Amino acid sequence: MLLWPFNRKLKTMGPFKGTMAQRRRWLLMVCLLLISACTILFYFLYQPQYDHNANIVGSVVFVLLFLLLYWGAPYQVMVHATLIVGIIYILDLAVQTGGINSPMMVWMTVIVLPALMMLGRAVALVWLVIALVVNAGLAYLTQIGVVSNFVRQDEEVIYWTMFIKFCVIGLLMFATHLSDRMHRQQVQEVVESNNELEETHKALAKAQAYKDEFIASVGHELRTPMNAILGLNGVLRSELSQNPEEAEIVEHIRRSTEQLLQVVNDILDFSQLQAGRLVLREEKISLIETIQRAVEPFHAVAQQKGLAFHVDLDSVRRTWVKGDAQRLQQVIKNLLDNAFKFTAQGSVALRVQKAGTDILFEVQDTGIGIAEERRQQIFHRFEHADIQTNRQYGGTGLGLSICERLISLQGGVIGVSSALGQGSRFWFLLPLETVKPKDEEKALLWSEEIAHRALKILIVDDNAVNLMVAQLAFKRSLPLSQVTPASSGEEALALLRAQTFDLALIDKVMPGMDGMEVTRIIRSTFAKPTCNMPILALTANTNPVDEEQCLKAGMDDIIHKPIDEKQLIDRLSFCLANLESESSL
Repeated sequence: MLLWPFNRKLKTMGPFKGTMAQRRRWLLMVCLLLISACTILFYFLYQPQYDHNANIVGSVVFVLLFLLLYWGAPYQVMVHATLIVGIIYILDLAVQTGGINSPMMVWMTVIVLPALMMLGRAVALVWLVIALVVNAGLAYLTQIGVVSNFVRQDEEVIYWTMFIKFCVIGLLMFATHLSDRMHRQQVQEVVESNNELEETHKALAKAQAYKDEFIASVGHELRTPMNAILGLNGVLRSELSQNPEEAEIVEHIRRSTEQLLQVVNDILDFSQLQAGRLVLREEKISLIETIQRAVEPFHAVAQQKGLAFHVDLDSVRRTWVKGDAQRLQQVIKNLLDNAFKFTAQGSVALRVQKAGTDILFEVQDTGIGIAEERRQQIFHRFEHADIQTNRQYGGTGLGLSICERLISLQGGVIGVSSALGQGSRFWFLLPLETVKPKDEEKALLWSEEIAHRALKILIVDDNAVNLMVAQLAFKRSLPLSQVTPASSGEEALALLRAQTFDLALIDKVMPGMDGMEVTRIIRSTFAKPTCNMPILALTANTNPVDEEQCLKAGMDDIIHKPIDEKQLIDRLSFCLANLESESSL
């Protein structure tokens, strides 16, 4: 009954359960019990050279060490205490039974083994030195006669000697077996742990895929109606231009929709960046033209808030680079948006200049500034400078985090210098490769003449509102063009068999036959000129992977929803110019 608490605790322990520290503690407790039992057995074996009460005292001491360890005494302290007690006990009996020649000294050769198993090689080496010093000291005392070297050879004493050797061999075999079992158990646990980690990794990857698919689907479903809202908003602005009050209401609708669109884009981009799936789409770009497109909307913002807006691009005016124009514009827009958001008076400035082989971009404002202890934190996701800033100015807190990741993805660095109440200076450095200017003469000619040409354009979209918005966009931008709508891939193919078109805009995602399948059929089964006509993808997805799929299917370019009319004309001009160049070859 008294041993019941011990039995209950020992059942939950073992050399093959728990952490390594718990296993070693269990091993030491077992060793103490075995040593105590062996010491008691020596009490009953004949050996008249020493007082056998020493066996009882040793056994009691080892049991006390066991209890201290059981009650939670520090493990390493108890190991050292056990080794010290063991050496004292061995020396005491060896001095009385023959000194250095005593059979008890065989224990001194294995005293290092517990230290090796329980404390590691470095500590075991120290105990090895201690054991050698003890052996040498006892040998010296035996040699000079301080300790007797007489060993009894009686037949009864031989059993005592044989039992000593039997115990030593048994201890070595037990230790070897237990060490091997523990090692194999550890290997098995590592294998099982690796298998669990692999399964967890697969489950996380599957969950990430589901999340990405869900976010992409939600993003597509949100961007599609926003395309219609912004498109119809443009029509209303034109119709209500003579009525300032109603035009102002329409303008509020436009700004709110654009803010919602920005939130959706940020969430989609952050999800792709987080998963490491966002791919840059590098091409030859005019640096000044790319920046001007990003800057253009902020002139109206500056005028509305009464701020001075300075743009210095003189040093890169004729610079062409290889880069991702969309992502570069995204970073510039985010930084300018923050600058105007947090600046109530004064000015905002954008400076772009060469810095060796890199390009340095700087956005400086005279706004509220950032406290020193919060500067790096603002690049973390969902972070603002403080709670009050978030309440006053709003935002998701993703903009700067996305900027930082986009800059890193392009091999650049981003930073900020600021003082509270004195404005901020955000900068980023990009290693953009300088390239020869692209020959745009034909594209420029097309962009100038396209409005005066009667193009036959096919628009394919399963959403009736989006079809109407696209038709209205062409009506404003290309008034002489003839636009034919189609609500499905099958209907589009039927129209193409009946007549020819100069170009086609086809929605990527449609029920039944999607835009990529329609494009593949056009490219592979139709005769000239239909099979060679420019085909542009209409898509609400901004993932570069989706864009790559469109290009591989045979599409010439991508138009993102909501449709930007200037971007639409530019893309059409390039595609028609390329077609003209290929036809002349």
